[in-house]
Amino acid sequence: MYQNQALVGRTAAALRLLDRHPEDGVTGRRLTDTLDIPPVDATALLRSLEAEGLVRQEPDGAFRLAGPLGGPAADCNDLRAAAMNWADKLAAHSGMSVRLAVAHPDGAQIVHHVFRPDNSPQRLETGDVRPATGALARALAAPRDGRLVYATDTARAGTASLAIAVRCPGPEPVAGALSLMGPRDALDPVRPESRRCRELLREAADRIASGLAAGR
Repeated sequence: MYQNQALVGRTAAALRLLDRHPEDGVTGRRLTDTLDIPPVDATALLRSLEAEGLVRQEPDGAFRLAGPLGGPAADCNDLRAAAMNWADKLAAHSGMSVRLAVAHPDGAQIVHHVFRPDNSPQRLETGDVRPATGALARALAAPRDGRLVYATDTARAGTASLAIAVRCPGPEPVAGALSLMGPRDALDPVRPESRRCRELLREAADRIASGLAAGR
């Protein structure tokens, strides 16, 4: 009984620590030092949380929450797994940041975020909720027929988002949307110079949908 309580307590403490460090993440060393547990136990705890879809390990080695505590992250594992490689390629080829989102009562919740491939300061937005008026939420509400949704970003001058719904097969499909964020002129569908980004976004969404279908 005591061992079970201790395990639950450690797990809760680890999740709270991860929640306090959304940007820099938590390493096994930090967990060891903070919870005063052996390194092997810290690693096992993080791997268990990862196996449950509650955390993910980033390329820098740190672990971060896969979504906000109490959020829908565990329900989006297949979608996120199918999207990761294509989201990375989309960011690399477009030069813009990429977001993958699912439906949320207040709009759209970001479940995967790829930074734009430059050295400018950026904040990890995984877990953030975007409003119903934004491109991601509007794409989630649109038919999954390849149409694009464009929206300017009122919080970032000269910035906009272009989003598309991702087809998710199954009797109860998880609603998904993929977006690019970058300069307005490069994403505005009425401008000829946005053609490449439109093509890249559609291709990535189709590839993710194909990956989901293959996994069913």
